[in-house]
Amino acid sequence: MKVLGPIMVPGVTGNEPSDERNLSLALAPAYVLRHDREGGDVQYAAILGEGLGRRALMDLLYALAPYKAHGPDRFARVLDNWRLHERAMTSAGSESLLLQHAESLKYSWQVFSSHRDVFTAVFEDETENTRVVPVVTWEKNRGGGRKWQFDGLDQTFVQALGESVPVLRGLHGSGRLELDSLVGLVTIPYLLPELRKNWRPWQPLVKNGKSNYVGPASVPVVALMHRRAILNSGFIRAVEALDLAT
Repeated sequence: MKVLGPIMVPGVTGNEPSDERNLSLALAPAYVLRHDREGGDVQYAAILGEGLGRRALMDLLYALAPYKAHGPDRFARVLDNWRLHERAMTSAGSESLLLQHAESLKYSWQVFSSHRDVFTAVFEDETENTRVVPVVTWEKNRGGGRKWQFDGLDQTFVQALGESVPVLRGLHGSGRLELDSLVGLVTIPYLLPELRKNWRPWQPLVKNGKSNYVGPASVPVVALMHRRAILNSGFIRAVEALDLAT
């Protein structure tokens, strides 16, 4: 197991800001952990070395889906969308909608549901003491096939990264700092705008559902719906090439 960094991923991070990439996240250094396993499989974890608080996470989601109708109240509106799970406990209508999402979106909804608490915790904390660090985790088998890893990082990974990544030293300090792989997935289409050029601003998120404007609340699920293209993107290839060349 080895950690590389701080590095700039060629063609991805460290680029000059543009109209589509004006967040400091694009300039943050990356850290790459590679774990060679028996049989030839390789596990990767790429950390973008910046903790995102409430404001920064919203700016990231809003850059990908600028639903201007939200206006200054968009934090509350996004949280209201994400709290469908809580409403389902007391409302038959909300429960029916939640089940419809689960049935239609399947794996995308399962992954979002398992990471939702991190997103809501960051948005609920107006003090900005709750932050999330994007981590991109995947596995590459000996035949070259790739597979996303959205489960929590193994503690040996966390320990190895914590010794090398300055921002992760806050994992045991004041406030709350999380590593999250769904936030990492969302980050890639921001860093590589060509990945989202065909994302539709209006679309139903459930089969036969009403077509709604895709805003910040929908970004995690929409990114998951495009996860195959993201997994084979220039970001992933650049990280693997950089790791192998070092």
